[in-house]
Amino acid sequence: MTDAAQWTAAPEGPPNAVAGAPRPGDVRGGRFHARAVTPARLAPPPTSSLGLAGYSGPGPALWISSCHGGAGASTLAALIPFGRSTGRYWPAPDPPGQAPVILVARTHAAGLRAAQAAAGQWAAGVLPNVRLLGLVAIADAPGKLPKPLKDLLRLISGGVPQVWELPWVEALRLGDPPEQVRLPSAYARLAQDLNRIISEDAHA
Repeated sequence: MTDAAQWTAAPEGPPNAVAGAPRPGDVRGGRFHARAVTPARLAPPPTSSLGLAGYSGPGPALWISSCHGGAGASTLAALIPFGRSTGRYWPAPDPPGQAPVILVARTHAAGLRAAQAAAGQWAAGVLPNVRLLGLVAIADAPGKLPKPLKDLLRLISGGVPQVWELPWVEALRLGDPPEQVRLPSAYARLAQDLNRIISEDAHA
């Protein structure tokens, strides 16, 4: 199985926002209305999976869904100009259409199990309007990931299109505004990859 770390490779260079892509505040014309995802035979129990958050009108170029509380989706939304956090929900567009989504989880055991449940929910086929781009795994502590957690992340990587691993950033823990923090290069690579994927979709 491919090591999840190999997914992070990307060309060097500053990330660029997608030209003309909607910004986080650009979702208009409807309210969010949350509900549980209808479980399928292979889906995990609703208590361990994400619900649906419906919206009407145009959505952003990217939805950022938390697998659990404190995953870091709102931080990523502050850093990615064409993304918007959905909280612990999958986006459900109205009218139906393909909604590009990344999942976000911390790399502690509970966070990875939540990511595994969300990935299983997507794989069960109960989210026809979601285009899952991958999972962003954000370090929950400084240093290397312990082997049991690294093995679990590698297992999860086989069930999602892509995995990006982001290192621990002490300044974010201390509450510094994300846009003012000097971030490791892995954050720039994530932005580059997402920018490329969404740009390719726009020209497909």
